[in-house]
Amino acid sequence: MPVGEADKGIGANKGVIYYGAQTQITNVQWSHGAIGSEDYIHKGSLNGYILLPNIIYGINNKLNLVLNTTIGVRNMIWKTGKHSLHHRSENSLSDFANANGGILGDSKIMLRYIFKNTGMQEGFRVFGGFGLTIPSNSELTSDPFFLNENSIEEHRHFSLSNGTYNSNFEAQIFYKRNRNPLFIGGFILYENPLHENQYGFLPSSRLILRLSSTYKRFDKIDSSIGYGLSYYHTGKSYWNNKFTPNSESITIAPSISFLFNSKYGAHSLSIQKPYTISGQLFNNEGEVVDQKTNAWQLVFSIRLI
Repeated sequence: MPVGEADKGIGANKGVIYYGAQTQITNVQWSHGAIGSEDYIHKGSLNGYILLPNIIYGINNKLNLVLNTTIGVRNMIWKTGKHSLHHRSENSLSDFANANGGILGDSKIMLRYIFKNTGMQEGFRVFGGFGLTIPSNSELTSDPFFLNENSIEEHRHFSLSNGTYNSNFEAQIFYKRNRNPLFIGGFILYENPLHENQYGFLPSSRLILRLSSTYKRFDKIDSSIGYGLSYYHTGKSYWNNKFTPNSESITIAPSISFLFNSKYGAHSLSIQKPYTISGQLFNNEGEVVDQKTNAWQLVFSIRLI
């Protein structure tokens, strides 16, 4: 797992199955200024607890089938202590006025072609793939920005799914060496919605570029330290053909990982710190004043044959 993700950097030979899972814990502390008649500082934290199980199956020595799904909950903690139409302490398991609750998020199916795979030997691992995102019903059911309305009612801003089928394209290039750094490389992933969902939402396209290098420690648990840098770009999103304020963003995130082996498989523990260059990491109300966010992400991954 050279980038700390259970389904990256590896190819399965014919008939071989790799099982993997990632647990992601995300904490976003946010605040913004007064909005509308709510003339006070709004602040809270949005926490995510996500499990991402996946399977890689070798259809043959050149073509892999990759399946994964999202299980989890997002939880808002409202810290202002006043009644608000925009925020309250709640989570994504429950239904709300404009949200369907649930524990299941998006699932993905992908065909991955192995251009080159040197396995445990020194050399390149090169993969390319395409696939489809299949949405769940845990989605927002109406515009939380009220772009076409004069009055604002109680609403929620977060969910586990955008409710759209998305196309996915990826490329992975890694180089394995017999000396440090042991792994060098990364991947690029582009995800684009095929159409708006049934409630009139067209989510952002998403581009992820992640680079990493891994340094072996040569100890009893075959451990290593990984250093990474991720680049995230989200495009514009729309509710009922109207542009969602602040939906376009650029974020970079350095990370550090600890990787080790055990009789239960290969493990990775990583910490990531996102920094928003433009737009908003967590979009509260759109174009409001004094928006601030501070986010951390902790990821634990495991992979076994």
